[in-house]
Amino acid sequence: MSNDLKQEPENEQPNDASEQTDADEAIAEKSRTKGTFAWVLVLILLLLIAAAGWVGYRYVYQELLSTNQQLEHQAGQQQKQLEHVQNELQQLSQQQQKLPQQVSQQLDQVADNLRRNVSDQAQELGDLQRSVRSVQAEFAALDVSQATAWRVLEARHLVEQASNKLYIDQQPKLALQLLELADSHLAALNNPAYQAARQAINDDKVVLRSLTTDAHVQVAMELSSLRTQLAEQQWQLSAPTRTLTGNAVSADAPWYERLQASAKTLFDQLIRVQHREKPIEPQLSMAFVELSKQRVLLQLQLAQQAALSQSDALYQASVSEAQRLISEVQTQSDLDLTALKSELDELATQSLEPDLPAQLRSLPVLNRLARALTAGVSQ
Repeated sequence: MSNDLKQEPENEQPNDASEQTDADEAIAEKSRTKGTFAWVLVLILLLLIAAAGWVGYRYVYQELLSTNQQLEHQAGQQQKQLEHVQNELQQLSQQQQKLPQQVSQQLDQVADNLRRNVSDQAQELGDLQRSVRSVQAEFAALDVSQATAWRVLEARHLVEQASNKLYIDQQPKLALQLLELADSHLAALNNPAYQAARQAINDDKVVLRSLTTDAHVQVAMELSSLRTQLAEQQWQLSAPTRTLTGNAVSADAPWYERLQASAKTLFDQLIRVQHREKPIEPQLSMAFVELSKQRVLLQLQLAQQAALSQSDALYQASVSEAQRLISEVQTQSDLDLTALKSELDELATQSLEPDLPAQLRSLPVLNRLARALTAGVSQ
């Protein structure tokens, strides 16, 4: 009995040693399993990073390279265009420096021409007065029939001269004076047979009084006001803004959709890829916008000079060029130039020449009377 008790402890010691060995092996196995899992996880992460790098290089980096090349090419073209515009600006500035001297010379020439015209008209008026006095002296020796024919023929001649002054010399005031003198000859006859001729002359006088001969001065004043307003305006371009599209996901969405939305939001904050179906256009620089404004001011100054000199062709060409520049700047930027464009459109419809009637009504009437009198005299 005592021998059995002594053998039991001896048998228990090997069992405890085997259990300890199994536990150590289990722990070692778990450690090897964890190490293998960690290496597999690291390998997966490396593969994901390599795949992300390949995708970034294949799509994002190549797209950025092509976009950068396009921007460099367009920047070069824009630089060439800016240099060309700067050369034009230098030429325009030189012309603008010479313009006041040219304007003063032209104004002096116009003033000299006006003085010569006034002197010639005064001399012509004196000749006409002397001719009238000599004719009146001869008229006193004529009989009634000869006086009537002479006054009718003289009235017809004065109306012809008024027509020439109106349509050839563009002098409505002088034409009006000649019509009044022709009407005075018919009024001196005091004959109801010539009432229709006098009515036609009065109708022509009413038309000539309604003509506006200072339209070009009014247009020049409007252009001066428009130039002042444009010079005080500040053409400011708004800076481009970056907008991010929202990636809102509903609360009951699956976990992979929420994970995809979070990844997309993070990707948009880091890198943003845009696809455009048209070439990328660089934003206009402030120097180019200011240069366009100075060119518009120069064209308005040329139009004002053309208005003062009553050069309708130069006026229309300058206003059309200013309209083209305004449209070009408005289409290529976000500037609101609608009011300026509407004022230019209104000025383009203005005419520097007076709206003359097609023909004087009194001329054919007096021609018929003159032919009737000359036919009666010849018979």
